[in-house]
Amino acid sequence: MRKLLILLLIPIFGFSQISYKDVMSINSVDGFKKVVIENGYEYESLDEEGWLTYGFNIVRDSIEGSKSSKWMLYNTKDDRFTLSFGRRTVLGNFFGTEDDTSKNPYDLIVKDIKEKCKYYKIINYNGIDYVSYGCSDSSYKGKIGFVVSEGNGLIRHFPNPN
Repeated sequence: MRKLLILLLIPIFGFSQISYKDVMSINSVDGFKKVVIENGYEYESLDEEGWLTYGFNIVRDSIEGSKSSKWMLYNTKDDRFTLSFGRRTVLGNFFGTEDDTSKNPYDLIVKDIKEKCKYYKIINYNGIDYVSYGCSDSSYKGKIGFVVSEGNGLIRHFPNPN
């Protein structure tokens, strides 16, 4: 029975994989929307600070707020974006096993960033240190940074790093 459950869940994990190429292509709100919509994300909100938010398989709750393991945000006021990926898998949560993050979109994108881009420096944003890189094949202006914080893999665009 356990094997059957695992086989039924496998197709769910292969779907909606934001890639390094997708991240490198984001250079406008339109480009951001193209990437998230083509990868099965759904609109959540646009707040007063200009953050446009999309989530994957959003579970809406009027009391505790919406939940998703993957969030994509784009600031329409200054053309920067943030990608957030939960790094714990459904199987890891369900069976209490150690997670293999090698197939997690965050880890796959970061692996490509480290291989294809050049290290820039550590950038502190809101008290969190990001390792940042300059990528010659990116279509955005600025640097890309990444960090794991509170169990989430964060990839953030820095348009004008200090």
